[in-house]
Amino acid sequence: MHRMRIIFICLLLVAWFAGVGGLSMSSPVRLQFVPLIAVAPDEPTQFGAAPPPACTTPAPIRTSAFFHCYTPTDIKTAYGVNGLHAEGTTGTGQTIVIVDSYGSPTALHDLQVFSTTFGLPQPDLTIIHPTGTPTFSNSMGGIQVGWAFETSLDLQWAHAIAPDAKLVLIAANPAETEGVQGFPSMFIGEQLAVSRYPGSVISQSFAVTEESFHSAASEQVARFEGVYEQAVTNHVTVIGSSGDSGTANIDKQGRIFPFPTANWPSSDPLVTSAGGTWLQFGWRWSPTVSAATFFDCLISNPFATCAASFLNFTTGAGTTEAVWKEDWLPAATGGARSALFATPAFQSGISSSVLQGRRGLPDLSWNAAVDGGVLVFTSFPGTRVGWHIVGGTSASSPQLAALVALANQLASQMGKQSVGYLNPILYTLPAGDFNDIVPLTFGTGAGVVTLDTNEQFGTGISGMSTATGWDLTTGFGSPKAYEFVHDLATALP
Repeated sequence: MHRMRIIFICLLLVAWFAGVGGLSMSSPVRLQFVPLIAVAPDEPTQFGAAPPPACTTPAPIRTSAFFHCYTPTDIKTAYGVNGLHAEGTTGTGQTIVIVDSYGSPTALHDLQVFSTTFGLPQPDLTIIHPTGTPTFSNSMGGIQVGWAFETSLDLQWAHAIAPDAKLVLIAANPAETEGVQGFPSMFIGEQLAVSRYPGSVISQSFAVTEESFHSAASEQVARFEGVYEQAVTNHVTVIGSSGDSGTANIDKQGRIFPFPTANWPSSDPLVTSAGGTWLQFGWRWSPTVSAATFFDCLISNPFATCAASFLNFTTGAGTTEAVWKEDWLPAATGGARSALFATPAFQSGISSSVLQGRRGLPDLSWNAAVDGGVLVFTSFPGTRVGWHIVGGTSASSPQLAALVALANQLASQMGKQSVGYLNPILYTLPAGDFNDIVPLTFGTGAGVVTLDTNEQFGTGISGMSTATGWDLTTGFGSPKAYEFVHDLATALP
């Protein structure tokens, strides 16, 4: 009974966040192939502010009492991207392709505001609607608003990491549905990207549960498999988000599969799977109550009252990076053994006891947290104009794609071809190129918790274990940008 009550409160909290500009949610009747994005609820209008704020945005200024936020300077400093930019490795001559549904009617304007605010070069952006330009609506259960948030996140943060790379947004229409419907538009967009932009990097921040295909899996996956094979031929790198629900993913009716599952296309061996970490840069989470106590508190108290204890933090704590598992959302990085694909050759060095004969994901990771999310500017209808704190493995994929674009620039300067199919090279890079994500303990008293799996809180679906070295929650961990980019370019033939 207690577990069922916790699940019920989780659902209420998520639904309430959606109503106040929080998480992007889909209709319970017609589930969508949704972007893997999470948007922090606004403060202080809804919750009240408690000094000192965890985040203060650029103008128009918003403050957040509980949720931390990162600027491009923060992320570049935390991951070592600054050294690359200082030497002139900024993505010059390279192309990053973002594939989303619908896009955003204010994509270019919002990207320009982001660039001006943070002192970045003005963007070179091409927008392509392969099956016609949709009429934007902020109704439709929030579907297009969710994709507009996704588009803004992808473009702005790919630009932050590779500011001189050309950006191409391929906005399919309509959004894909969970399972086998609606794939033609996204399929056409992917095919166009691979054909038109050889040597580029593609970021995919969307997914479906592998099992949702049912008997149509071989037919539907095979269509994209042909595109990914063409990507290999055209030296195109394809990166996909691993998911935001840990191992607790849904079927077409919105029911959680009663066993651990993985998401496709991230699970495809021809795709590099991008998982999520929880980067705490200049602060450290320090809960004083458990997640169960937090959700019990929400039954009869305002969010701020309950969050003050569970989202408590200390400052000046250096840099900490854990597996992404935020129980207050609840959310966790995707990562599991694939049901569709056997262990590929590039993973032959991973213990068979871990992979059990299957393709394991993710391959590597990047910050995906909401408490510690990145700042994104939006002005499209359906949400307030201004800055939002955004997370999800949708944040991981475009930033990792941008890192590969930086490696492509170095490769070009060395007279080499672009990275292209990344996975076989990725698994040969030195361990020192990554921040290994291991179990970490946070909090005091009744709040002490160890983050050591990607189990999504309240679902009862077992997560995968976070361990030293490669694991099924964060792969190799997060790249140390300077070392990773240089070693990747050097490793190319």
